Amino acid sequence: MADDDHCCARIDRYLDTVDVRMMAEPIGLGGDEEAARIRQVVAEMEPLKRGILILVVGRKMSVGEVSRRFGMREDRVCRHYRAAVGGVAARCDTKGAR
Repeated sequence: MADDDHCCARIDRYLDTVDVRMMAEPIGLGGDEEAARIRQVVAEMEPLKRGILILVVGRKMSVGEVSRRFGMREDRVCRHYRAAVGGVAARCDTKGAR
């Protein structure tokens, strides 16, 4: 299995080829304060966590798909995804959004 840097590079290359307008659900869509806060939290996130979050939420990929496509174990994908979602929830919660 590839290390974090290699997986992150693979995900970045994949996302570079994807038309953002084709995202199933862009993260932090909208112009309100909560959406802006979510976009900021995601932008500040560790690159691998951010990439996995975008793949699962924005591209509607399953954990299994991410695992197979990018050479990661499923439990590792889950761990990064849970950390990303938890980070967004925690940061938005402390800022008064929900």
